[in-house]
Amino acid sequence: LLLPVEHGPRLARRLWRTGRLVVAVWAASLVHLKTGGRDAVAHCDMPGALATAGVAVLVFCLVLTLLDGGVLVPAPGGLPRSRPVAAWWRLFLGSLAPLTVHGLAGLMMALLWRSPYGPVAALLVLLPMGVSWWAFAQYHRERAAHQATIRALVQAVDIKDGYTRGHSERVGRASMLIARELGMDDERVETLRFAGILHDVGKLGVPTRLLTKNGPLTAEERRVIELHPEYGHEMVRGISFLGEARAAVLHHHERLDGTGYPYGLAGGQIPESARVVAVADAFDAMTSTRSYSRARPVPVALEELERCAGTHFDPRMVKALVTAIGRTGWHPAVTADEPRRTAVPGPAGQVTGRPGARR
Repeated sequence: LLLPVEHGPRLARRLWRTGRLVVAVWAASLVHLKTGGRDAVAHCDMPGALATAGVAVLVFCLVLTLLDGGVLVPAPGGLPRSRPVAAWWRLFLGSLAPLTVHGLAGLMMALLWRSPYGPVAALLVLLPMGVSWWAFAQYHRERAAHQATIRALVQAVDIKDGYTRGHSERVGRASMLIARELGMDDERVETLRFAGILHDVGKLGVPTRLLTKNGPLTAEERRVIELHPEYGHEMVRGISFLGEARAAVLHHHERLDGTGYPYGLAGGQIPESARVVAVADAFDAMTSTRSYSRARPVPVALEELERCAGTHFDPRMVKALVTAIGRTGWHPAVTADEPRRTAVPGPAGQVTGRPGARR
């Protein structure tokens, strides 16, 4: 009831957060009582106490999964409907691991309390619990440091290329939608969000005059622009927590037919993370106003992605994005008020023969 709530309605969220735990505790304690758990603890019966506590933990997790899943399935951006069993299973496992640890700690304290050593012995459980709390706090501090690193890199890109301000965050969001729709686990979803956010970090190595040039790029200038995935990969190569996001930074401009850059990879040679980010990047490029083109309506952009699926983009990724947006909608922010020059739109948001084509 007292912990902070990030999003509204705050009162409803506090009541829901508290109520779900009350219901789960009630169900778990009822099962624990019916299976003889109270007597097992009272008589320090092992492994009887452990078995009944394990059943109670499973019931606790099942109730939380049913309650949370029942809310998330119909919610925008909630559980994907394409692979519901996998989504519900991940939700269950996400609560099972921490609750099993806490359940065992609680059982240990209860058994020591009823032992000949009494409450003083039970206090010894607080030491490993304190270590566990410290490790958990360290993990969150590390995640905060990761987020700060990424924000700093993205802000640097946004300052350098003002026309695409906000583009990285939106590509990260679209990448998350695709990943969730494909049924990826939460860790991979977060990694692909990082990949989307950082996909253009290599622009920091491209001269600003090329990113904002009025008029067509020369062949040499285009080759310089096309180096930005390699620049980006060099910048993030040493950041270990990014994982497969680094491959997405390097290969998000590859095409399924092998005509992309920087290495001309084709089909399955292109890392899955890069295929996800490629679709998210092209979608936001088409639905945002740039220096060289007006924003297209979302349905038009999705049709263009579908038209280029199989040659330019992975059809699975395109289908996942179309399905996710059809369910949740998309409200992109415009990144520039007015275009400063005209352009001829090409396949999937590229601008044929004009500067800034899928930069």
